[in-house]
Amino acid sequence: MMTSSKPEFKKPKDSDPDFNERTGRIANPIDLSSDPDYTKLLEHYQHAEFTMCKEVLDKLEKRYPEHPGLLEFKDYFHIYFSLKNMAISSENVEKHKKNKVVLNMSVFAIIGTLIVMIVFFFSYYYFNDNVTVKQLEDETAHLTSLEYQAEQLLLGGQPRPAAEIIERIRTINPEFVNLPELISRTDDLLRLEANYQTALNLITENKNNEALVILNEIEAEKPGMWDVSQQIASIETFFQIAKYIEEGNAAYQVEKWDQVISAYENALILDPELNDPLMNEQLLWGYLNRIISMLKNENTSIEDIKNAEEYYRRAVAMTPQNKAFASERENLQKASSNLLELKFTQTAKAKLQDKNQTVTSVAEAVSYMRKAANIESENTSLNLDLKNAEYYQIAFKNFIEMNWQQAITNLSSVDSNYANGNASLLLFEAYYALGKQYSSVGLYLDAINKFEQAEILAWNDSGNLIKLFQVQVILGDTIGKLNDYENAVSYYKYALNAIQVNKRLTNFPAIATKLAEANVLATYGNYEDAFKAFQEVLKGIDGVYSISEIEISDGVCLAFFANENQSTVDAILEANNLPESMAVTFGRKLKVPMIEE
Repeated sequence: MMTSSKPEFKKPKDSDPDFNERTGRIANPIDLSSDPDYTKLLEHYQHAEFTMCKEVLDKLEKRYPEHPGLLEFKDYFHIYFSLKNMAISSENVEKHKKNKVVLNMSVFAIIGTLIVMIVFFFSYYYFNDNVTVKQLEDETAHLTSLEYQAEQLLLGGQPRPAAEIIERIRTINPEFVNLPELISRTDDLLRLEANYQTALNLITENKNNEALVILNEIEAEKPGMWDVSQQIASIETFFQIAKYIEEGNAAYQVEKWDQVISAYENALILDPELNDPLMNEQLLWGYLNRIISMLKNENTSIEDIKNAEEYYRRAVAMTPQNKAFASERENLQKASSNLLELKFTQTAKAKLQDKNQTVTSVAEAVSYMRKAANIESENTSLNLDLKNAEYYQIAFKNFIEMNWQQAITNLSSVDSNYANGNASLLLFEAYYALGKQYSSVGLYLDAINKFEQAEILAWNDSGNLIKLFQVQVILGDTIGKLNDYENAVSYYKYALNAIQVNKRLTNFPAIATKLAEANVLATYGNYEDAFKAFQEVLKGIDGVYSISEIEISDGVCLAFFANENQSTVDAILEANNLPESMAVTFGRKLKVPMIEE
């Protein structure tokens, strides 16, 4: 790069012929030192004021054309300005290059800046967008959580805490989509809560009718809220109790004791803690009068007796323990206990005499007998009845279980006519079955002893021909096994005569003929052959039986069923081909053999 320092200037010598010749200048020119402008030229030159020099030089050239001294200045200035122009040009080129570089760098910087700005913008936008999305997600999650809390509080009937949470939702986002619905529901619940409190206040003031109207409205609008349904039920129960008491009072006035008891007891069922003195007094007299009316009735049922017993317990428990009610309590106990004792005894005896009795019904009979004895524990007759009933119960169980010896032992402890002859019926069948059991194992003498006991009982039941017939026949069979044919034949003849067999063999000529032969052999003392002939007669004798099909109920003792139908257990088991059993396990029709008179 060119500098702006002035060039070194050497004044040409006029004596230099070569210079003058080269330049074509005139030798010995005019002296310029006296010219003031020339002096200025030199001063400007000395101060490197080249532009000013150029101006002064132009003036001097006009004044001194072709003056060698001025020409030399002009040449130097020409060189100087050429060099300066070159320097300026070079400087401009360099500057252009620098400017181009700067421009390129500026463009690059601008482009880079733009790229950075764009990247920054998009990064900033993306970051802000992500931050916004995250904030939105967090806000939504928070609002959803608050909404859930408010929802649960509303469902739980707590509108005030719910309102506080809803206000928080409104603060966070007034435009929350579910906010209007939550506000509406909360307002509705607050209104219902206010109505509910009003109803409770009315209940406290005993204005149950007004309270019930409000509570029913709340229940209709919002079922299951708070304890509205329980409050409604409580009020309705209160009204129902009042209605029952009113009905009981009305029934008491007209002495309808069943209705008195029913109404007051229904009230007590609804409220066991109910303590109405008038109701209690009238219920007590209702029990007393109902017990007396039931037990005086000849047609009193078992169910009536159970009710009377329960009434008795309730009445005794209700009777006040004070002097004012002492006589009433005594009269109640005396009247009720005497009647109950009588009915318990009657019921027990009826069950024991029942021909369709079962193990359960006999147990019930003993229970009633025990209740009767407990009412009057010093009554000797009642205690004896209870003892006989207990023996009979054990014996009946022994009989059903076919424990014959124990059955006979326990039945022998009571009168043979006990339970209207039922003890005798069981004893006959027990002797008969035990005799067969002994005979089957060869204990003929023991068997004969049991059959003879059964025969004695059979003689007392003249209406049942097949019973005596069978026991005398089996006695003959057993005695014959001991080779005592004479006595065996005697029993056969007793059995056949007892049923008047000759009249029954009209349609059985072969058997009639064989019977005549047997009798002839016996008459002539040929007892062994007579024994065999009688056995042949007896093999076909069942032809004289009458057979009926009769229904029998579950659990009925077969001994009573057989006797009621003029038959025996043995005959029924054989006719129906049944295994040995003393009770029918399920109802059916059975063939029942009998010998008609």
